[in-house]
Amino acid sequence: MTTIMIVDDYIPSHRLMSFVLEQYGYTVVTAIDGVQALRHLDSYAVDLVVTDLTMPRMDGIELVREMRANERFSGIPVIIVTGSVEERDAVKAAGVGVNAFLTKPVDSDDLIHEVERQLQREALRRTA
Repeated sequence: MTTIMIVDDYIPSHRLMSFVLEQYGYTVVTAIDGVQALRHLDSYAVDLVVTDLTMPRMDGIELVREMRANERFSGIPVIIVTGSVEERDAVKAAGVGVNAFLTKPVDSDDLIHEVERQLQREALRRTA
């Protein structure tokens, strides 16, 4: 079973994304910020992370920095889903190793398409 972690401090957002992903057969783990997400990464075998950009305690950029610096988590694909439409945020996200950048409100089909695309890329990378 594929496990996806959703990291978002806005509960309605992670509930909606959880619902959509679970409808497609994914197991979902949630966290409200980067600090909690890092703790969950130690406890769960996560295949992909979907994170908001702006959160208290640890934002999405810092979460990805921490993940990329840790050998155990560095290969996990990360999708940012954010309300920010600023080009500089997308550039900063790419610079720390984010795999995809989507803006809220995210269309359910777009979310599923990007999740599946990133999981397929990771599967190909592992077999190469």
